[in-house]
Amino acid sequence: MLAQGHLVADPHFVDAPERVEDTAVRFAHAARPAPPGWRRAERDGWVMLRPRDARLPPQGWKIHVSATAEDASRAVATVWEYCVARGIGFKFLRSRALLALVNSKRAPRSAGGKLVTVYPCSEELLERALEELSTLLRGVKGPYILSDLRWGDGPLYLRYGGFTPRFCFSGDGEYVPAVVRPDGRAVPDVRGAAFKVPPWAGVPSFIAGRIRAARADGAGGFPYRVEKALRFSNSGGVYRALAPGTGRRVVLREARPYAGVDDNGMDAVARLGREHAVLERLAGLGCVPRVLARTRHWEHHFLVEEFVEGERLEEAMGRRHPLFRPDASRAELAAYTDWACAVVTRVEEAIAALHGRGVVFGDLQPGNVLVRPDGSVCLVDFETSFGMDENFTPALGTAGFTAPWARTGPAVDAYALDCMRLAVFCPLTELLRFDPRKHEQLIRHVEDRFPLPPGYGERLRAGLAPPPDPAPPPAPAWPGAASGPAGPWDEVLGSLCDAVVRSATPEREDRLFPGDVRQFDGQGAALAYGAAGVLHALYRTGHGGGARFEGYVDWLARAAERTDWPRPGLYDGLAGVAYVLDELGRPQQARAALARLAAFDLRGCGAGLFGGLAGIGLAFAHFGDLRAAARLGARLAHGLDGAGDGPAPVPAAGLMRGWSGPALLFSRLFAETGEDHWLRWAETALARDLAHCGVSPGRHVHVRAGRRRLTTLGGGGAGVAIALHEYLRHREDPHFAGLRDRIRAGPGAELLLSSGLFEGHAGLLYTLVHLGGPTDAREAQLRGLGLHAVRFQGRLAFPMDGLLRLSMDLATGTAGVLLAVHAALRGTTAGASLPLLRTG
Repeated sequence: MLAQGHLVADPHFVDAPERVEDTAVRFAHAARPAPPGWRRAERDGWVMLRPRDARLPPQGWKIHVSATAEDASRAVATVWEYCVARGIGFKFLRSRALLALVNSKRAPRSAGGKLVTVYPCSEELLERALEELSTLLRGVKGPYILSDLRWGDGPLYLRYGGFTPRFCFSGDGEYVPAVVRPDGRAVPDVRGAAFKVPPWAGVPSFIAGRIRAARADGAGGFPYRVEKALRFSNSGGVYRALAPGTGRRVVLREARPYAGVDDNGMDAVARLGREHAVLERLAGLGCVPRVLARTRHWEHHFLVEEFVEGERLEEAMGRRHPLFRPDASRAELAAYTDWACAVVTRVEEAIAALHGRGVVFGDLQPGNVLVRPDGSVCLVDFETSFGMDENFTPALGTAGFTAPWARTGPAVDAYALDCMRLAVFCPLTELLRFDPRKHEQLIRHVEDRFPLPPGYGERLRAGLAPPPDPAPPPAPAWPGAASGPAGPWDEVLGSLCDAVVRSATPEREDRLFPGDVRQFDGQGAALAYGAAGVLHALYRTGHGGGARFEGYVDWLARAAERTDWPRPGLYDGLAGVAYVLDELGRPQQARAALARLAAFDLRGCGAGLFGGLAGIGLAFAHFGDLRAAARLGARLAHGLDGAGDGPAPVPAAGLMRGWSGPALLFSRLFAETGEDHWLRWAETALARDLAHCGVSPGRHVHVRAGRRRLTTLGGGGAGVAIALHEYLRHREDPHFAGLRDRIRAGPGAELLLSSGLFEGHAGLLYTLVHLGGPTDAREAQLRGLGLHAVRFQGRLAFPMDGLLRLSMDLATGTAGVLLAVHAALRGTTAGASLPLLRTG
């Protein structure tokens, strides 16, 4: 999960929170050596200490200490002295900067407040530590730790969980932290936002009484009946509820004390107070929700507002935008232009009304605008609003709608309004922070595709232009369309490769190339988000070889050996690393990784290509172990017919996590063995995924995923088409061929919010090449990629999904784009293909 902490250490890439520069604000005890007879280590921003002669149990009841920034040093010092004197292992965050990230609004809710963890190795030590530390830490304040049981009314909390790392497969096949039941089976160590005890865990009597008391305290008393949680953050939730007595529908905005702290030092409760005052000041405006009450329940504060009927502007844009669908007509473009301009005008009028009352909204973006059924608008979420007479800079804001030169006074809203004027047509404004001239390209695109009112584009150019600054290093221009194997595309391909190589950090052990945040969840070496995928793309596009590249391969080999709890899958673990090591000429190291994979307990593993049995089976087949591949194929077949030893339930459709991945394995097993039952299973697996597919009015095939209609490679129609194509190599099927051909004719929209291989333009481009799709459809996806391209050190690079940082990985970033564009220019038969997919 991407958290605020991953966005602090590096302005270009997501990074581990512990990489933040915090030397000046480290706790004094973080610099202390280990006491005599103790071991000290640092990992992930934690300072860990335990007695040398003590053996920590693998799991049990642990104590957490919560604290604010003001009380943190005292809490760390107190726990250090107490635990060292009694031989109890513990760990603590090394700095106030890391504590601020843990307590910030966008931090994971389950981690909020956790400053210190104490590991008593017996129930006697646990009870004594709770009682004695409660006295020693009296008066220390901190956020409530949602995953834990509070001990008294102080800063101590406790939960049952793992003490040492261990992993298992969850009910949906994901690889997650684990604890072990009394019967020896590993089960997920659930770390949610509510206190839960595993039903089999022993509960000491002194804890059982506290649990009963906590349940009694929380059993009732809240007067509002919550219908739906609209969203959550570490600050608190936003809920739709019914008011007592009247049954009137209202909105509740929750604020947790000492949580959600921003860079101004304000917690959620302080911001809720500011929001209340601002809304009272704006009372009577039709573009602002009415305040009905402010109340407090237990320790949490609530602002009660009228419920405004309507949909968020971002949702309305997604539902209406013609470029999000294939083959937009002129009439559709014109109708959308009229609607978008009308909405923006109403938002502009609303902001003017606020300014007329002396208030700056502070966080104008499509998610904070409601469009009512009658077309009028209402602004919501005023926690960053401030008076024009205040010397105030909002500490929170939405990426893509803020700029460093527009952070005070009405300029905050003026810049955000211009961003919204652009975003309603081209919602890629997050890219402006990477490239000071990016707005010019996006505006030209909008002018080319939409019949804008006179002067619309020029107004955007004036409003979004950054202050004069030294020109950034030049980067190659993205060509307008495919121009054959020569010309400007060679320069583009070289630029993408150079960007990847310039980002490399071979001196680090946790990652080699920056990419998606999931590389810090044990996937730094993997195919999707880690080094293996990048090296595969470089090698397959002709950029492998040389001493530097061999050093990267050495890094990958070492990473495969040193990971204590590797994932097994093709795109997230050992199977993919083994494949890439083999293709890069390291057969012995590949076999060593495969041996670790063969010893893996795959009970509970998912079915899919990404991290499940299908991808693992294809890896075994690649190495010639057809018996192992067939065993996994049989388990997948049992999953189709409901047998007991099948994989975990399949949670989605598509190539990476649906039944299309197993269909690839079944087709491969048929090709290797000639046994017809494998092809029958492939047909059944494909039918399972096709049951989740639909056809748009333009006759385009997509996967239905709730309210979304996905055409992408990873989870949409494009990936299903690749599996259909593989099946059709072996058996004719008019129905399957018709669906494959319909996707091949043009699988997706000309504007996606991602450029990536799995969920964006690169994946659609790759699919068109793999299936032999038409040139005009390929050129449309190349143009879509060009909208996402930004400068990085004078080279071209691409952002991760969500656009908040750049990425160099295969699944979401620049390496995947490199592979897809190379395939479009040279063809997949020239080598630029996804792992374990046949070409031609």
